[in-house]
Amino acid sequence: QSERRMANQGTIVVVRGSVIDAHFPHGAPAIQHELRAGAERNYVIEVVMQLGGGMVRGLALTPTQGLAR
Repeated sequence: QSERRMANQGTIVVVRGSVIDAHFPHGAPAIQHELRAGAERNYVIEVVMQLGGGMVRGLALTPTQGLAR
């Protein structure tokens, strides 16, 4: 499972309010996929658009205060 988790890891590139852009070097997750971010995985983001090149745009379902690149 740790290999799968590593393959699904991405990097937050931009945070604009509740809109988050993230890059996934091993392939972008599908639209409506739930992403988790933060040290405690307490930020929940839903993928709403694939931007190409492993980039996705997501909408935060939890407050983004404290979330950074």
